[in-house]
Amino acid sequence: MLLKGTLPFPNVPATGSSGRTALSTAAALGLAPAAAPAPCLAPASAPAPLLALAAALALAGSLAVTPGGMALAQLAAPVQLSDSFEAAFTYPGETVAPEADAQLEITVRNTGLRGDTFMVEVTQAPEGWKCEISRFSTVLKGIFLPNEENAALTLAAFPPGDEDAPLPEGEYPFAIKVTSQKTGNTVESSTVLTVASKKTSSEVLTMTTSYPEIGGPSDGKFAFSLEIKNSGPDEAKVNLAAEVPQGWEHSFKPGYEDKQISSIQVPRGQTRTVNLDLSPAYQADAGSYPVKVIAETPLGSAETQLTVNLTGTFKIRAGAMNDLLSTATEVGVPVTVSLYVINEGSAPQREVSFLAVKPDNWEITFNPERLQDLPPRSRPVPVEMTITPASSALVGDYGVGLSVEAEKAQTALDFRVTVKAGSAWAWIGAVIIILVVAALAYTFRRLGRR
Repeated sequence: MLLKGTLPFPNVPATGSSGRTALSTAAALGLAPAAAPAPCLAPASAPAPLLALAAALALAGSLAVTPGGMALAQLAAPVQLSDSFEAAFTYPGETVAPEADAQLEITVRNTGLRGDTFMVEVTQAPEGWKCEISRFSTVLKGIFLPNEENAALTLAAFPPGDEDAPLPEGEYPFAIKVTSQKTGNTVESSTVLTVASKKTSSEVLTMTTSYPEIGGPSDGKFAFSLEIKNSGPDEAKVNLAAEVPQGWEHSFKPGYEDKQISSIQVPRGQTRTVNLDLSPAYQADAGSYPVKVIAETPLGSAETQLTVNLTGTFKIRAGAMNDLLSTATEVGVPVTVSLYVINEGSAPQREVSFLAVKPDNWEITFNPERLQDLPPRSRPVPVEMTITPASSALVGDYGVGLSVEAEKAQTALDFRVTVKAGSAWAWIGAVIIILVVAALAYTFRRLGRR
């Protein structure tokens, strides 16, 4: 389409050197005749700046002079929005194992100012191979992208023969051409797919750790730092997996980052740090637990063996069989309280002893005096506690503290003991009251006669 318009200065003179240049240039471009009739020329006294403007337009190939002396502006191309895009294989070269799928990633980005449809065509592939362009399992030939949007496409290649057969080893070039439907502009990209057998771990991938064995309580968390080095020919996507005991939780995180991952990109010849976080199962027993970590790429894999030594959890609980932390007795009369002790931890407890904090001159004994072994998550073990108040104890409430101490855990209880008056004193008091009443009666009787 050719856009024409009248210049704001229709009387620009075409005489003089500038005018001749404008006309000759326009004629050379085929936009105006080589010479214009004299009556159509403007007076020679036109301002010099206007001549320069006309000459500049003519030199740009956009000025034409009509036979009537009118200057016209012609644009070589229509005015339009900028249309540009980028397209390329994500990786200039990839290496896969024969048992892997031949899938190549393509990135298309619309960098223009408006949406456009981009057609994708495979221009080079191994002879006999079948190729498909897809996105999210949908086979396509092109894709529409709004401006400043991008899309990831997949080129799937299938060698001739059985699709389930391994890929033949070798190097296979692929090329694509992406075309804009609006402008017709094209972008080409190529890559090389290398199919090679897996090599030994040390040749392709290595994984090491400075601390392969760590320990702690069963309710703690454990973290291993792993160094993964890619010695292969290309940048590699390393898939991560771990074999942990039943009930354990694990996650991989990049070094110095707090996000969970299942794979990591490792450039050729470089090393990446990955952290493995482990959480033991609830109330896991004390002992040594193996953990196997596997890092795998299409060309090889690496393994490392880790060990977590759990010391178990340490917790004991004690209480009264009747759930009452109080009792009553008389002065000097012993009273027995039935107790129980439970090991609620996951590690055994040994040498469980009892310690009582009591008032002066009181006596407290335990049967048995000590528990030699208390297995983890044991049933309640009965213990008899006998409390004997002092013979000089006054009537009232008293506090008795009980501490149960094991090898790596302890617990405490507080008892209230109510001391009452003995039954003998009750009889004595009754006799005294009777005697007082009798004495008063006798006195009133004698005094009443007088």
